[in-house]
Amino acid sequence: MDYFDLNLTSTLSGVTAVLMVAFFRLHWPFRYQYLGYLCKQHPEKRMRWLDASYRRNRTRIVAMLDKSSYEILSGNYELAEKYIVQGLHVCKERPSLFNQAMAHYLFYNLAFVYFTSGKYSEALDVAFRVYQRDQGMTDSLGLIACSHARLGEIESAVEAYRLIPGKRSTREWKILCLAEIEAAKGNYERALGHLQKLMTKSGLALCLNQSELQKRFEEWTKASTRVG
Repeated sequence: MDYFDLNLTSTLSGVTAVLMVAFFRLHWPFRYQYLGYLCKQHPEKRMRWLDASYRRNRTRIVAMLDKSSYEILSGNYELAEKYIVQGLHVCKERPSLFNQAMAHYLFYNLAFVYFTSGKYSEALDVAFRVYQRDQGMTDSLGLIACSHARLGEIESAVEAYRLIPGKRSTREWKILCLAEIEAAKGNYERALGHLQKLMTKSGLALCLNQSELQKRFEEWTKASTRVG
């Protein structure tokens, strides 16, 4: 019977082993996303890891999330929306706590797709709901501020901008928000100055899609000549 006697050391060892297995199983599907994050200063490598996640995880919710991020970074917004919708269907069919948590990230990507597609009211609505449910997702504040600016709601844009924490990870969003706010005010030269700071940082964040930045650069350059 001595074999079945438990002491504090053996109990803690058992609990630690169980927690390690649970941690490993939880994070294993995200291995490609983590590798992609390590390559965030190398956009092509990051996109390869995101694509690898989709191919390896297949029908898992993380596959749909990473594939939608991949298509957003590629500028394929209709395809991105397709994978987001697929992912949300999985969340609805399998309403586990894990899938419900993942739904926040899918909705964030959906808000971003709406924003880049010019659906600013829809982007604002979805991003606001994301932030309401998880205030740790501060990137949604960037979408809220930029959407308000695009709708000409400058005071609301500034208010949302001020809520964005001054962390290194939010720096790009804050610069883009400043650019959108200045453009909404008609200060296109200032907006272009902020935008140029971002155009050398390809791939660090979804907001730094180069095709979108170039589109804004051309839009505001034309607007500045009309104002001048």
